[in-house]
Amino acid sequence: MFCLNCGTQLPDGSKFCCSCGAAQTFVPEQPAAQQAVPPQQVQQPVYTQQQVQQPVYPQQQAYQQPVYAQPAYAPQQTGALLLEAGNMTRYNGGKAIGTVTGGGDVTVYDDRLEFYKKTGDQRGYALGPIVGAVMSVNSAKKNPVDVYYYRDIANVHKGKYAGLKETIVLELKNGKAVSFVPSTKKGNPDQIINMISQYLR
Repeated sequence: MFCLNCGTQLPDGSKFCCSCGAAQTFVPEQPAAQQAVPPQQVQQPVYTQQQVQQPVYPQQQAYQQPVYAQPAYAPQQTGALLLEAGNMTRYNGGKAIGTVTGGGDVTVYDDRLEFYKKTGDQRGYALGPIVGAVMSVNSAKKNPVDVYYYRDIANVHKGKYAGLKETIVLELKNGKAVSFVPSTKKGNPDQIINMISQYLR
């Protein structure tokens, strides 16, 4: 190294000039300037790593959107007529044999099933066929239409009356069940069950 004042050559690391006695003040500052550079370069990648995690939040929100749309899948109920299913016999319960509670025409709507009774309770037949028939018709006239709204039905499925005839079984939310035995080909159990099933909630 050389003296900063007189230019005399000095041993490396000298603090004073052996010729003119001037202090060599700038030598210790060189290492300090070199140490300040690396910390700034090391901190830069830290911020880029935090920015990479940001796209995670919009992906989660977008994926949840189809979940809320599922309850709206059920068809809207407007009271529209779907099928005039023809004459059927109704009996209580969903088992193979039950008490007959009427006979009449069944009409299927998109919000309900209606049973238009031509005959009613069959208990009068214990007094004879003529008396029983009169009592059954009069019973139907007192309450000619029974309505089963889909909001009150828990399930609908196919059964068999006496192990022979296919039936339409309505399981109600109050724990009761009613079954309908079609008398004509118009009352296709599979078709009616499929119609009703899509509107049950």
